Amino acid sequence: MNAGWNSGPAQGEPVRGESGSGPDSPPRSVWLARWLWIAAAIVGFARSVIQMSDRRALVEELRSLNPELAQHEVDAAVNGGIMFSLLLVLAVAALYVLIGNKMARGRNWARVVILVIAGLLVVSTAFTLITTGSGTPTASVEGVPSMALGPLSLAFGIVIALLDAAVFVLLLRPESRRFFAEVKRRGPR
Repeated sequence: MNAGWNSGPAQGEPVRGESGSGPDSPPRSVWLARWLWIAAAIVGFARSVIQMSDRRALVEELRSLNPELAQHEVDAAVNGGIMFSLLLVLAVAALYVLIGNKMARGRNWARVVILVIAGLLVVSTAFTLITTGSGTPTASVEGVPSMALGPLSLAFGIVIALLDAAVFVLLLRPESRRFFAEVKRRGPR
């Protein structure tokens, strides 16, 4: 059995835990859900970096909100916004990894958090696709910038939703439920 970075366990075969014992190891569905969850975080991080790299669009958006700002104020606001956004996206990605690792260790609370977040993101993406496809304009609040939903952002959103849907299904599989029930029955390690 090889539970390294490049390959997973065979179907139904548990992944060795850090202790090397079989009963504490998650089944393949939980192992795969963890890595797909982390992959969704990486894709989301990439989407955010690409969106923030379009400085011209950020400047135009800020100019439309506050046309009276001087250029140095616009530059400072855009730079600060990019830095804050990068830090926030890194923190969210780290949180995804933390929750994914806790889930893979059998923590049911982490599984529930992942199921809720994944479910909400899939529903949100489906709603976005429906409203975008029907030509329904999105509501905007005055004074709040609205990120344009370009084709690249939409593609990233679809990829993330597909990953989240797969995670959702994997965590509801019978072997996954048995794993979490067994860890709960034995108590925390």
